[in-house]
Amino acid sequence: MTATRVRRSFVATPKRAAAATWEAIVDIVAPGDSSARVELNALTGIAASLIAAEAWCQAPLIVSGVGPQLRIYCLYGEDAILGDDAHEDTLTWSPTDGDWTVEIPCPPEDLEWASAAATEVSVRFTVVDATVKRASEMTEAASEPANEIDAEAFLRG
Repeated sequence: MTATRVRRSFVATPKRAAAATWEAIVDIVAPGDSSARVELNALTGIAASLIAAEAWCQAPLIVSGVGPQLRIYCLYGEDAILGDDAHEDTLTWSPTDGDWTVEIPCPPEDLEWASAAATEVSVRFTVVDATVKRASEMTEAASEPANEIDAEAFLRG
């Protein structure tokens, strides 16, 4: 069974500046020299502002594309300083190969400017309200068939 979602947690403020946190995220989301990396780097100002606003503490940045869905959270305050829950390991795949999108959580008061700015960077970026549960965050329990036991075949031996 393959994982449909992978989680990564990055140390953010005060241990690491917001822009440096974004740089670390881009390094695993779009390794190497790709057009995806160029698009993600163009988002640095917006992403750093939202990281600094602690928008990714409870709501993840979601990268959907090739392979499992990638959910990225940030650690803040004492959690960032201690780093016990950090998981910044590289991925075994590149989620930005092929067709991909990024959902960026944002505080409600910043939605208007962040959405307009992200749209200017790329149509792949969607800014969403960090306080609202997204469809992409919901568990897809119905998408996997339940395992059933054939009782007759089992009893026949």
